[in-house]
Amino acid sequence: MGPSQYIVDSSVFVAFYSETDTHHADAATFFATFNDATLIVHPYVIQETTSVLCYKLGYKAAVPFLEHILKGTNIVIPPVVVADDVNSFLGLQKKVSLTDSTLIRLAKEMHVELVTFDKQMLSLARKA
Repeated sequence: MGPSQYIVDSSVFVAFYSETDTHHADAATFFATFNDATLIVHPYVIQETTSVLCYKLGYKAAVPFLEHILKGTNIVIPPVVVADDVNSFLGLQKKVSLTDSTLIRLAKEMHVELVTFDKQMLSLARKA
């Protein structure tokens, strides 16, 4: 996969859809700059983003995100392969979420940049 493809973490989506988030401007810049890029959005990220938006901002905040995911022509949703996800989690042997370890594995396997505002996740991805 080429440089015009990115695996996007929930932190980027949450920041974009939450105007009060400290990374909102950074998220808006990312989506504006890479408007034509293919965004790889794992199902775990969809679940996580929806949950965070609902709990932090309410149901109505999650709706535009989900509509964008369903209608976006530049969105690729990879399949869930639980065995691979669990094995990557166990292999990291770190205090990290299953979602984060899955995205780190996918980025490495697909040779695609991982976009996140999570500093721990970025650090682990660089070491992977």
